[in-house]
Amino acid sequence: MGNGDSKGLSVNAKTIILVLLFLNVGLTIKMIKKYQATKDAGYVREQTFKDQMEKRVQKAFGSDEELRRIIEDASRRKREAEKIAEILKEQGGITKQLNRDLEIAKKQLEIEKLQLQESERHKRQLLNSLKEGVYQCEPGVDGKFTWVNQACAEMFGYKSPEEMIRTKVRDIYVDQNDRKRLVEKLEKDGLWRNFASYCKARSGERFYTERTSTMVKDEKGNPVRIEGIIRDITERKRQEAKLQEEIEELKKKLKSKK
Repeated sequence: MGNGDSKGLSVNAKTIILVLLFLNVGLTIKMIKKYQATKDAGYVREQTFKDQMEKRVQKAFGSDEELRRIIEDASRRKREAEKIAEILKEQGGITKQLNRDLEIAKKQLEIEKLQLQESERHKRQLLNSLKEGVYQCEPGVDGKFTWVNQACAEMFGYKSPEEMIRTKVRDIYVDQNDRKRLVEKLEKDGLWRNFASYCKARSGERFYTERTSTMVKDEKGNPVRIEGIIRDITERKRQEAKLQEEIEELKKKLKSKK
């Protein structure tokens, strides 16, 4: 491309012209004109292209300075993006390690869960093997049984614990005020040992029971559940009553001999 000077000739051009002068003056003149026209045309094309580009820049960006600012801003953003990508790459490694740690912790929790379930199963089996009734129920007066062992279910005329669960606790009492007295005592003291009451089975059969009950509370002191051990003491009551009769009879005999 030209440098904008359409009148001057370069050193190479002058050398060529001098050589041609010795060969053919007419041809030399013709070549000079052609060279000058080509140079001028090239200069015009270059200027035209430059002008067009400047117009496009002006139209798109407003000015050369604005274009440079945009380019610099784009370069800065690229550098920032590369830094962020590097940080994310490092964090990706950390994340992978965390994921591995979480997987290990998850497997450990699964193992502990299975162990806990197995322990709970053994505990339930042990409680079900007891001849005494074991139960858990909701804390209120109108609470329901949430769990009982097999002995407790059979004591109240149910074939399985599942049949007795969700029945109202107060329905097992002949005098339902006994349930109220027990709940009030547990809310106050948390424990009642050897609480005797007259109960009834599913069939309506009545019998004496004795229980030790505990109120379980949460960290804030709110009642969570009542749990305890209950036993049928009907036979013991019968033997005590028989023994009392015999004592009374003996007292009468002793009194009559005096």
